[in-house]
Amino acid sequence: MAEVALSAGFTQQVTLIAGLRWRLFRNSLRTTSGKLDLLALTLVSALSGFAVAGIGLAFAAGAYYIVAESKLRLLVLLLWGIFFAWHFLPVLLATSTASFDFRNLLRFPLRFSVFFLLSLAYGLFDPVAVAALFWLVCIAVGISLARPDLLPWTLLIFALFAAMNLLLSRMIFTWVERLLARRRTREAVWVLLMLVILGFQLSGAFVESWSRRVAPVALKLPPIAGFLPPGLVGRALASAARGHAAEALSCATLVAAYGLVFGLFLRHRLRAQYLGEDLGESQAPASAPAAHCSVSSSTSFASFSSSFLRAPVAALLEKELRYIRRNSVLLMNLALAPMLIGFFAVFWSRPQGRPDLFARSPELMFPSALAYMFLLLSQLGNNAFAYEGRGIQLLFLAPVRFRDVLLAKNLTLGLIVAGETALVWLLLSLLLGSPGAATVTATLAALLLAMLVQFTTGNLLSLCYPRRLEFGALHRQRAAGMTMLIGLLVQIALFGLVGTILLVTRRFGGMWLAAGLFLGLSAIAGWVYVVALERCDHLAGDQREVLTSHLAR
Repeated sequence: MAEVALSAGFTQQVTLIAGLRWRLFRNSLRTTSGKLDLLALTLVSALSGFAVAGIGLAFAAGAYYIVAESKLRLLVLLLWGIFFAWHFLPVLLATSTASFDFRNLLRFPLRFSVFFLLSLAYGLFDPVAVAALFWLVCIAVGISLARPDLLPWTLLIFALFAAMNLLLSRMIFTWVERLLARRRTREAVWVLLMLVILGFQLSGAFVESWSRRVAPVALKLPPIAGFLPPGLVGRALASAARGHAAEALSCATLVAAYGLVFGLFLRHRLRAQYLGEDLGESQAPASAPAAHCSVSSSTSFASFSSSFLRAPVAALLEKELRYIRRNSVLLMNLALAPMLIGFFAVFWSRPQGRPDLFARSPELMFPSALAYMFLLLSQLGNNAFAYEGRGIQLLFLAPVRFRDVLLAKNLTLGLIVAGETALVWLLLSLLLGSPGAATVTATLAALLLAMLVQFTTGNLLSLCYPRRLEFGALHRQRAAGMTMLIGLLVQIALFGLVGTILLVTRRFGGMWLAAGLFLGLSAIAGWVYVVALERCDHLAGDQREVLTSHLAR
């Protein structure tokens, strides 16, 4: 193997890896599910492309106006927007990114330079990175149309800015992956993140009393931000527009220095991976008293749930709750919705601070908050077997029906939604006032309808298009393409139906009429759910090979 590594050059190794990836992709299209997955990803990418193109046109128009009106100081705002989008959106869209783990390539005799290059290419073809690069091109077009003489400077400075962001993005994810390698560290980070978000929410109550002390500090932030990469890029373009080539070149050099520092940190992490670092975490041995307490607590929970559920469903429900307790990233996602809702509720606590829609119709706050919560949580049911892994084989061998397995997973998601709903209602009641009984009834009835539809479609998608996910991973994970496409279409249909009913009944019969219609539709959706759940045993048998091949590998 060492002779192969030495004989193969840099270009040859990259060509071989690209050929391998192309063969894997081509072989995946031999199956019907692979072709459907590609079709769905193409459609989802096309829908996302419209949004990216619209934002790009706005960036181009804004850049043209800023340069044409000689307001180059405002250009930094566009650059900060791209900077934050490049480094924060991937965390929120982690389940929509490419699923290939490039570290698997270490099984081959690769040179470190090739491994480093493949890591950068992996980050370069991230959907958010592609969108950010497109937005930079749009800004460059806007600048060039207003000032054609700035095109060479714009290309040079934006190339350095893009390279710096690429290195920073890869550095962040490699170090975060190392930081979250251990469970205790993940829990500490989760608690710290929750405290930070909670502090942002509570800060609104102290803004007025601390405004005089905070104002002098806030005035010092713009000069400091000017030495950060987006500020340096804005200063470089402004200096080039005024003809100060030396100042523009010095700012561009500082941006390149930032990229060099980030590249060194990234190289340190990739070098450790290249030399065989394993971030896996084995289970620590537990003492006898701790094990005894765990068994007694689980026994008490099992006995409580078995009092109103069948024994297999109660045991599976306990397993699902244990999985959630172990998954720190999932816990952070569950806490995201109520905290963001509470954050906005603090700013909307006064009528003059509310958006126009909520100022005219404050009763829409509770339905809108639950709609946002459902939008974040509903995707959890579309890939119900994501964390089973090789355990899917045990489910086929165990004396349990798959309808009971899916019922337990649906009950788990239902309990999560119920808890989040109660928390959202409590936050809005404390901060904005309790919503009316008719609004609460209609909203809960609509939520019941949406959850029954989500359970039905989610069960079918979980059996037909499974995709394995890893605990605690922030990146390299996404659902199957068909799951993303069908889930998106179902959400569009649900929001369209619920919105139409609310608009019509608000004019004719009010919220009580809407609640009655939602309950009637929920009864029909419940009947469809029961019928589909009964047929899941037969469908699971037909999909056994697909489930094991995608989850047990």
